[in-house]
Amino acid sequence: MQSYELQALRGCETLLDAFAWVYGECSFVELYAGQALANEVIAGLRARGLRLIRVYNMANDRDGRAVQADFLFGR
Repeated sequence: MQSYELQALRGCETLLDAFAWVYGECSFVELYAGQALANEVIAGLRARGLRLIRVYNMANDRDGRAVQADFLFGR
């Protein structure tokens, strides 16, 4: 299911404290109506004690602008 990253994280919020790592795809531009963008996901995980460690698999549009990537968060 695309564009539900933030909702999935909220759904497992009571378990997040047990996670040492979170890996997920985030978008920099809205690809699906109402989706959370990377900055929202990063802020939400930061508030839970997880910080952005690394970005993988950057996808760019035809003009070279970042569209989405995979993010690794850790404690």
